[in-house]
Amino acid sequence: MWMKNYRFQRLGGGRLERIGIGFVSRVQMLELGGHKDRDAMHLIRRVRKERKSLLTANESFLVYSITRAQAKQPGVLAEVGVFEGASARIICEVKGDKELHLFDTFEGLPKSVAQDRGVHRENQYACSLDSVQEYLKDYDDVFLHKGLFPNSTDGLKEMKYSFVHFDVDLYESTLSCLEYFYPRMNCGGIMLSHDYSILAGVKTAFIEFLADKPEGLIELPTTQCMAIKL
Repeated sequence: MWMKNYRFQRLGGGRLERIGIGFVSRVQMLELGGHKDRDAMHLIRRVRKERKSLLTANESFLVYSITRAQAKQPGVLAEVGVFEGASARIICEVKGDKELHLFDTFEGLPKSVAQDRGVHRENQYACSLDSVQEYLKDYDDVFLHKGLFPNSTDGLKEMKYSFVHFDVDLYESTLSCLEYFYPRMNCGGIMLSHDYSILAGVKTAFIEFLADKPEGLIELPTTQCMAIKL
């Protein structure tokens, strides 16, 4: 199963991968549309038309639902790994007056390491800061931070977070996110990650980091996982 997942990922964010995710998402949208809020479904459908996204419809809905819940809790919001801003747009729609901090190189992925098993290419998934900034220009309290994480946090005031979304694909990037955000999460804060079950580097980083922590890992029916800060 792992090898099949890696072969799928080696499609590399190109046309075939997007076609596959698009097909799965259309099926999921039909199912979700039968019992979920119409406004949420309209938002996800619209965002998918406007921007490239490698989240399925179910994964997008989880970002929507968790953001909506955590926006009521103390703390600000963040996303690391913005790509074209599709999931950030979903967060923006339901964050209320919360600050949202978006971190990305805006030049694609950094180099991978052995734990990543050669799945991705350097500079893959690049999208300019200007493009994302333009796409999110109508939302208040949205701050974009360019650079390799966590260097991109330099000069940022200390904050507590209620929800953070990781979509960084790589072992070192995932580990950096966990090391930075874990001590800054409020009690009850949620760290949600894409690709846990299909990318070895992401999975290895979570397993290693949480090994000596009291929090248990929650693996979701999608490729995602989450941890709730105790």
